[in-house]
Amino acid sequence: MGKNKLKQQLKRQQRDVFPSTSTSSFTAATENSRSKKKQKTEKSTGQTETEVEIDTLSFDDAFSAGLAFEQLESYDGALAALQQAVKCQPTHVGALTHLADVYSAAGQSDEALKCYVQASELGDGKNDASVWFRLGLAHAALDQQLKATKAYRTSMKITATALESSKADEDIEELKKAYNVTLAALAEAFGELGDLDAAVAVFEDAAAKFPDNANMHYNLANMRMARSGSSGDRTLDKQVVRSLERAIELSPDTREFIEDLAGYLEQHNQQPDRVRELKTKAEELQKSESDEQNNEEDSEEEEENEDESDQ
Repeated sequence: MGKNKLKQQLKRQQRDVFPSTSTSSFTAATENSRSKKKQKTEKSTGQTETEVEIDTLSFDDAFSAGLAFEQLESYDGALAALQQAVKCQPTHVGALTHLADVYSAAGQSDEALKCYVQASELGDGKNDASVWFRLGLAHAALDQQLKATKAYRTSMKITATALESSKADEDIEELKKAYNVTLAALAEAFGELGDLDAAVAVFEDAAAKFPDNANMHYNLANMRMARSGSSGDRTLDKQVVRSLERAIELSPDTREFIEDLAGYLEQHNQQPDRVRELKTKAEELQKSESDEQNNEEDSEEEEENEDESDQ
C-alpha cells in the first residue's frame, strides 16, 4: 500500500508544482520529417488564412507558436516550432526545456533526455532547479534511476539555497512545494533501485528539515509501510502511526491522512475504538466534500440558466 500511495502523492504534487512538466506518456502520430516542417498558422486577415512554413519563422514567432501548440497538446506542431526556435537560439534554456517537455509528452524519452542535458549544461540551466528536476524525470523514464537521484539532489540543493535567501512568503511557499516534490521523486527513485532504507532516510531528513509540512510526515509513513511490506515485516511500526498522527495534526481535514491511519491501525488490530472514530471523521469529511461539490455544480447550473435567460 505504501509505495503505491507515495506514487499517487508524487504525481498529484508534480501537477501542482510543475504544471508544464509531462509526467505521463502520450501517443503522438509520427509523420515524416518533411511534413513536420510545415504547420498552418492562422493570421487574422478578415476571411483569409495564411500558411506559414515553420522553418521560416524567427525565434520569437517560433517559440510563441511552439508554446501555443504545446498547450493544445498538438505535439507535431509543437515539436516543429520549438525545433525551429532552438535552431535559431541553441542556448535558450526555455526553448530547450519546452522542446524536451514535448518530446517527453510525445513518448520520445531519448530525445527529451538529450535536450534536458543540454539545458542543464548552460549557464542559466545550471542553476535552474526545475531543469534538474525534469532531467531526473527523464532519466527515471529510461530506468536510469541512479542518474535520476543525482539530478534530483542537484535540484534540491538549488532550491534549498533559494529558500535561504527568499523573503517573500509566496516565494517561500512555492519553493517548499518544489522541494517537497523533488524529494518525493528522489525517494521513489531509491525505491525503484530497491534501496528502501535510503528512501526512508530521505523522508526522515525531510521531516526533520520541514517539521510543519504534513506531506513530509505522510510520505515518510507511506515509505516506511512500503519498506515493511517489501521485507514481509507485518508488525506494527509505531513510527508509521506517529508520522500519520503528525500529518493529521498539521492538516486535520485531509481525509486521506485519516483514512490511512484508520486502515493501518485496523490492519494490525489496534485501537478499535479509535479506528471507529477515525472512520466516522473520514465519512463526515467525504460528505462535506460531496456537499461542496454539489453546491458548486448547482451554482454553475444556475449561472448557465441565467446566461440562457439573458439571451
